[in-house]
Amino acid sequence: MNMKELPPPQRIFLTEILKKRVTFGHPKYLEIEKDLAKRWAGYWGEIALANYVKELPQEKYLIFHDLQLQINGTHFQIDTLLLSQNYILIIEAKNISGTLVFDNVFNQLIRIHEDGNEEAFEDPRVQCQRLQSLLRNWIAKNGCNLLPVDYLIFFKSTNTILKTNPGERVDFNKVSKGRDVFNKIENLEQRYNHERVDGQIITKIGDLLLSQHSPKPINILKEYNLTEKDIRSGVCCPNDKCHHIPMDYKRGKWTCPICQTTSKVAHLKALSDYFHLIKPTITNFEVRSFLHLPNNDITQKILLRLKLPSSGKTKNRIYHLCSKKVPVCVLS
Repeated sequence: MNMKELPPPQRIFLTEILKKRVTFGHPKYLEIEKDLAKRWAGYWGEIALANYVKELPQEKYLIFHDLQLQINGTHFQIDTLLLSQNYILIIEAKNISGTLVFDNVFNQLIRIHEDGNEEAFEDPRVQCQRLQSLLRNWIAKNGCNLLPVDYLIFFKSTNTILKTNPGERVDFNKVSKGRDVFNKIENLEQRYNHERVDGQIITKIGDLLLSQHSPKPINILKEYNLTEKDIRSGVCCPNDKCHHIPMDYKRGKWTCPICQTTSKVAHLKALSDYFHLIKPTITNFEVRSFLHLPNNDITQKILLRLKLPSSGKTKNRIYHLCSKKVPVCVLS
């Protein structure tokens, strides 16, 4: 049974917004662009894994995607977790193509590109062993340590070539590519071949996992050592072939000075960008400044139409993010 669906990652949304909003020629732009490509690749790997595991017997497993837990102040995220009466399985999805070498000396994964250049990644075995340890501690702390915890590493592409350094031996029993994940799971089922808890306890553990799911807050500006000064203000043109910033506000609508696209609601996405990147509150002055509005009267009319929750009075009034009024997490 699928207990928790795979959500679109908040980090991808925030990085998309940041890429669009950083000032032209910013030295961090290429880093942001590269990170965004990696995050999309990782998400596609998780989607591929989710499509495979949904084929597992629904009566045998409780399935959780993107489960985020905390133990003693340490936050950890599991791509996919399978919970059964016999064991618990962590599956970490990877979407790294090409020739990959598992390096046992430095515990790293090395991708060899066609031009001979090498790129290093964290060894997914080390990553999974860390997740395994954290989950065991979490389970013990919550009084349900009757089930063994194991892990698998899933590579999306069947064309990925896995190798080891000459003379080294690597146990690939916990590594799968594509549909081979089913063979690996079947091997684990044979290993953990008897029930350790009843269905009622499994349901309680599943409910506890859901109740304790707590996504880690993301401050995307802080992660890149950026400030509000690095962000381009203004309303973004909704034309997919343009995306010019800023649009002009004239006679109750927004007009793009480049492609002449018009909109009456383009400011909603701009406010969403502000709330996500900068802070979850905004003042009349900040609205006028960020949207490039011509005067306070127009600013006040826009705020009144939005009917955002607010606190304070007159000049000190602060408006708060409300997802029902301002679109939250909408990709560009």
